Amino acid sequence: MIRLEPLTGDHDRNAFDCGIEALDKWLRQIALQHQRKGISRSFVAVPNDDQSVAAFRNAGYEGVGADSILGFYAMASAHVSIGDLPAGVVKRYPRRIPVTRLGRLATRIDMQGQGLGRLLLADAVNRAKGAAQAVGSAGIIVDAKRNRASRFYQAFGFRLCEDQPLILYLPMWSRK
Repeated sequence: MIRLEPLTGDHDRNAFDCGIEALDKWLRQIALQHQRKGISRSFVAVPNDDQSVAAFRNAGYEGVGADSILGFYAMASAHVSIGDLPAGVVKRYPRRIPVTRLGRLATRIDMQGQGLGRLLLADAVNRAKGAAQAVGSAGIIVDAKRNRASRFYQAFGFRLCEDQPLILYLPMWSRK
């Protein structure tokens, strides 16, 4: 019913509304520019096919079309200071470590609370782990926009960073 794919100019970015203007504006005006410049990569959830579009419309999502973005996330490479990470995860690390930054994650306002965010997060974590096999990354760091988002990430194992309640970290690999 849903497929995840890289953002392109064919997707309808202007109709997306997650209820947070900063995220909507970033998707509309910046995401594709950053993608083209290699600054970040954005992935979107879209209806899988015409049957999926029809199913969404029959379920009351009348504005959903083949090019509609149901949700999205963006990732980039980054470095962080170990002093900013949660206590206990920094043993035997150098002062700065490479991480994958999950910079944005949002779902349409009318589809929130239905599991799409979990699907997007799982895909982001899987992609980050795959990339870390090739380039190295100690974990995933995310800047939550609100406390509600922070709780969402915490439910999936992300830990609060020191003195920064909206920045969270998920170690990429379990440490022995």
